[in-house]
Amino acid sequence: MGWKICRYTMIIKTEGIVINYIKYKESSIIIKILTEEYGFQSFLLSGVRSIKSKKSIGSFQSLNVLELVAYKSSKADIYRLNEFKLLHITPSFKIDLKKSAIVMFCTELLSKTLFYERTENRDLYQFLKNEIIIFDQLKKEFESFHIYFSIKYASYLGFLIQSVESLLPFKENLSSPLYIYLDNIIRSECYISEPTTGALRSLALKHIINFYSRHMENFGEIKSLKVLSQVFK
Repeated sequence: MGWKICRYTMIIKTEGIVINYIKYKESSIIIKILTEEYGFQSFLLSGVRSIKSKKSIGSFQSLNVLELVAYKSSKADIYRLNEFKLLHITPSFKIDLKKSAIVMFCTELLSKTLFYERTENRDLYQFLKNEIIIFDQLKKEFESFHIYFSIKYASYLGFLIQSVESLLPFKENLSSPLYIYLDNIIRSECYISEPTTGALRSLALKHIINFYSRHMENFGEIKSLKVLSQVFK
């Protein structure tokens, strides 16, 4: 790995799932990654936006799965990414407009909720990796995937959604489309397409987001909802 890296106190090799990245200085990026062994971490990759760079910034598309090697000095608060290899790419997330909108929502939800996941949580990591692969493989009838994902993901944050009643601030008719839709998703062990409409999904998502807001401090606004409503209208 070279003598320069050996001067640093910590070198890690692990799998990771890209959440998102931001531009840093003239040619670098800071990538937010949920790692298999070290939780949610930030990684600096220098020079990747340079014309001369041999590394593709496309490798850091949201929800790509990587194997990575990184290092950090005792004085630094961020890892420097040294090597990476794509383990699972997600081309459908970029090609399909509807999938792109769902990914935008899911990654925004993840970025708002993973902040405190700074240590190993293999169950969470495996859940997210499995769902990424399943979603990438779906060719049709995936319009409710973000509803399913939001409901199942909550349990890994410590607030399990066990019933429709835990989502709704009022008593809903058990035979209403909203109750049946949410109940079927909550009871399911894997993603199954449910008969639905855009209006019903929006209403269900509104209650799910309110649930997250009640359980997480400073949860804030989900900006990608506007994109979802436009794409699925």
